[in-house]
Amino acid sequence: MTIEEQVNEGIKNAMKAKEKIRLEALRNIKKVILEAKTRPGADGIDDAECIKIIQKLAKQSMDAAEIYKQ
Repeated sequence: MTIEEQVNEGIKNAMKAKEKIRLEALRNIKKVILEAKTRPGADGIDDAECIKIIQKLAKQSMDAAEIYKQ
């Protein structure tokens, strides 16, 4: 199962469990992955690129949280 498939499955499970925060996070990940797949010159993305995307989003979230704390 690819990371993209795991994200889609996670979205379904979060919807069923009514977990709003988890659902929002997974939808954001899916959106960024879809944007990466459809950008000009991209032939699709593999799991390694998906991991890089998720790491980038996590870093952005941590930075935003740190700024908010200050």
